[in-house]
Amino acid sequence: MKSAAVFASKRRIVGLVVLLLCATVSRAQETPAGSAPPVLPATSKEVVVPERSTVDLLAEIKKSGKLRVGIAEIVPWAMHDKDGKLVGFEVDVARKLARDMGVEAEFHPDQFRYLIPDLEANRFDIIIAGFSIEARRALVVNFSEPYNVTDVTIAASKKMGGELKTMEDFNKKGVTIGVVEGMTSEDLAALAFPKASIQTYTEDSALFSDLVAGKLAAAVADSPRLDILAKLYPDAVSTPTVAPLGTFPAAFAVRRGDMDFVNYLNSWIAARNADKWIATRRRYWFKATEWAADL
Repeated sequence: MKSAAVFASKRRIVGLVVLLLCATVSRAQETPAGSAPPVLPATSKEVVVPERSTVDLLAEIKKSGKLRVGIAEIVPWAMHDKDGKLVGFEVDVARKLARDMGVEAEFHPDQFRYLIPDLEANRFDIIIAGFSIEARRALVVNFSEPYNVTDVTIAASKKMGGELKTMEDFNKKGVTIGVVEGMTSEDLAALAFPKASIQTYTEDSALFSDLVAGKLAAAVADSPRLDILAKLYPDAVSTPTVAPLGTFPAAFAVRRGDMDFVNYLNSWIAARNADKWIATRRRYWFKATEWAADL
């Protein structure tokens, strides 16, 4: 019995390691030759406001029988289990939303930085990816009401940042902090640690690998990912007892113009908050780790 338990524990750890450090998402579809460039590249600071859509998206979704969902594979928001099936908090949300609409959820995994350009290119109907409400993003998409909140936290490398215990310790010259570009953590790290060097990554797997390898003093990312990393690598990563850098609201994002669809999404969020469905899924995915057994 003991050996079986040890094996199961190791299996869970291996699964999480693969997801956190190795699994990356290729862009689901490349822009066809001759098509217009993306409206909002992840690294662009210049925002081009797209024209409003004139499509009745609710009618189109019902007609097609599917809700096309743009997601980013980020633990535990969306990931693959040992059978290759997509699982995670946002996957549950998308499937429940589609089921309540009477259609099927069709998932389009994408790199986080391509979500808005690919939404604008009509590769999917909605972004469900822990997408935080930001003023710059609101220029190019319509947000629903928030349905989730996420803390942005920091973790330190025991090799490079073992003596960093307070927020002031991280905000010094010579301290290098890693973030994923295009995510809320990038802006929050720059604001919280103006004296430190902020190193950006296009993939979170590379960020986490460098933190574990001691190539960074610290990393900033959405909770609970850094907590999971610290549990997997207690000799390499620590999470200092400091307040979150910020707590941001996450919402659905759709193309500009179709407020009927936004109104439906807001009504769905209100109903699922009232019956505690969202709260139940949050507890399962963010407050426990039983799901790791299926990875």
